Amino acid sequence: MAIELTVPKLGLTMEEAVLVSWSVDAGAKVAEEDIVLVLETDKVTYEMPAPGAGLLHPIVEAGSKILVSQVVGYLAADEAELEKLKSEAPAAAGAAAEAAPAEEKKEEAKAAAPAAAAAAAPADGRIKASPLAKAMAKEHDLDLSLIPGTGPGGRIVKADILNALEKGVSAPAPAAAAALPDDEMALTCKEEIPISGVRKVIFNNMHASLQEQAQLTLHTELSATGLMELRKFFNDRYAKEGIKVSYNAIIIKAVAQALKAHPIVNASVVGDVIKQWAQVHVGVAMDLGDGLVVPKVRRADIKGVKAISLAFDEMVEKAKSGGLMPDDLQGGTFTITNLGAWDIDHFTPIVNPPESAILGIGRITEKPVVKDGEVVVEPMLGLSLTIDHRVIDGAPGAAFLKTLKEFLQNPLLMLE
Repeated sequence: MAIELTVPKLGLTMEEAVLVSWSVDAGAKVAEEDIVLVLETDKVTYEMPAPGAGLLHPIVEAGSKILVSQVVGYLAADEAELEKLKSEAPAAAGAAAEAAPAEEKKEEAKAAAPAAAAAAAPADGRIKASPLAKAMAKEHDLDLSLIPGTGPGGRIVKADILNALEKGVSAPAPAAAAALPDDEMALTCKEEIPISGVRKVIFNNMHASLQEQAQLTLHTELSATGLMELRKFFNDRYAKEGIKVSYNAIIIKAVAQALKAHPIVNASVVGDVIKQWAQVHVGVAMDLGDGLVVPKVRRADIKGVKAISLAFDEMVEKAKSGGLMPDDLQGGTFTITNLGAWDIDHFTPIVNPPESAILGIGRITEKPVVKDGEVVVEPMLGLSLTIDHRVIDGAPGAAFLKTLKEFLQNPLLMLE
């Protein structure tokens, strides 16, 4: 009996997705757990494994918008069943062609590779690829600029890497230098980037955030000596377990404790009501190169630093490999964004709706400060808290930031 390929529900609020591409040809033999298609929601790209073995019969064309639980194809048990499916459920245009003979396909690929590879590399050198595709390319020492992408907007996905490993990639012919326009004031587009997927979510969220909220940013600085000493303590303690605690993990814990002390900051506007949340779910903004995602550390208020560190490391790995699910990105109560790695001291983070506050973290850098009447050098850390002033007044926001500063300078205060 044929196995149905249905769109999985990847998150509590997911209703539809886009079928980006089929990973194997129509009629090809598929083993259980082989990747058969790529889906994209407004938050994640998901490579769907086959629920069983069989011969692929796709009935929905790549690029189509599809609903949760919709049947998009079948896996036939044998050739006879495949022929029956072809007559009862015609394949979509562009997806039903039988696989060409292997030798013929190799020749076509060899002939097409230079032109396709050249088209894959944008003029400004920016390569669009999924995190998983980048990791696979690095592992196999592949040049992404030579691999054509079949994902949205020419994005390179896992199937493209597998295809390159199977067929090999030829170097593209040198491109001719682009002629300068006669009119030096004229603008010529080097690349068009579709506003879709994750980028569309960022567009909508950031616009809604500034349009609907009255945002105020508060800045402060603190000595990072206590934070650095605590991190060294944890790393020495967990060294035998191979656990390396980051500054982010400790800051998440401190933020969670400060939110319990100042619950108005752990709140959202829902309709005409301000809801203070009993749980503390701290999101951490991560830049994947082609979009920003904010996975959550759930119940950070009742987790220890070790548990938070493990949860945070798992989020990072899932983000890098493209394994984040919509549920990983939803239901936060507060967000942290860290730009210290880019040598930023202070900035104005934008609140992630429907939350009411976001903390920006700067770099740790040595500065001259006055201590006990003398100028000394201290490692200093900059914090920037943006609040929705409709929910959080300036004084309560400043009180939260003061408590957080005290926790990070004197971590033992978190035990009170």
